[in-house]
Amino acid sequence: MRRPAALVLACALAALPPGAATAAADPAGVLPDEAALAPLRRAGAIERHTPETLWERIDGEAELYRGYGLAASAHVLYADPAAGERRVEASVFSFADPLGAFGVFAAFRPPAGAGGTALGNGGCVEDYQGFFWQGAHFVLADAAGPDATRASDVRRALEAAAARLGAPPPPPKALADFSRVADARTVRYQPQHLLGREALPPGLEGVAAGTPVFVSVPPASLEDAKAWLAGYARALEGAALGERDGRPLLVGRDPALGPVVLLGGAGGIAGARSSPDAEGILELLATLLGTAGGQGAGDTR
Repeated sequence: MRRPAALVLACALAALPPGAATAAADPAGVLPDEAALAPLRRAGAIERHTPETLWERIDGEAELYRGYGLAASAHVLYADPAAGERRVEASVFSFADPLGAFGVFAAFRPPAGAGGTALGNGGCVEDYQGFFWQGAHFVLADAAGPDATRASDVRRALEAAAARLGAPPPPPKALADFSRVADARTVRYQPQHLLGREALPPGLEGVAAGTPVFVSVPPASLEDAKAWLAGYARALEGAALGERDGRPLLVGRDPALGPVVLLGGAGGIAGARSSPDAEGILELLATLLGTAGGQGAGDTR
């Protein structure tokens, strides 16, 4: 299994037409049906892993999945009995919530990827590897063999898994709202700390109008937002805490990231790697904060 950084793939955040099957609680239930991959046949038993044992299969990358809330995984190899070099390895990873599955998908997805692959809630396919996320599942397929069949085998494996999952559910509201402001191709989910800073909560990061922006995901009170900003202020150079329209405002310079500006509210925090006097930046933060809390820009609870 190759690392995400090595992929050069065509991607799209799109969905398949509704399917007939529903998602299985056991990730093995999402693995492609052998009949969909003929003449490939299942070679060996299904391999299952927990978060604690995944390192046995992908030592060095298991922590990526664990960090996004992996619940369980299932893996199987399909091979052509008449041509041993032709094979597809399929893996299904199930997560505690859909944002975890999206987070791994976004970690694999090339930053500037765009294309026409419609798989689940978002898919990428290349001639030797492909993947997609749907609901709380992330599905990955690796192929080997002749150039004439490899890309088709990858696609058939992914399409068969997507068919077993059925109709894609709507993406998580926080992700859908943030993607209406930030470029969807740039959005990442950080399950532990925004900007990698322990003082900040988990959330989404992306680029809006050329500016790196971020927004927290968990619901929060205004008091929580104030505490987060106060905690992060201690890490900033020239930190200044203030207020805008009844909401706490923090500006300063992150030693590693440069100038930052953050706005707190009842729904959490929104921020940008930008100077506070950049044109329209505070209005952009108010818009992001509205999506985080489900409230309009005028909410100052």
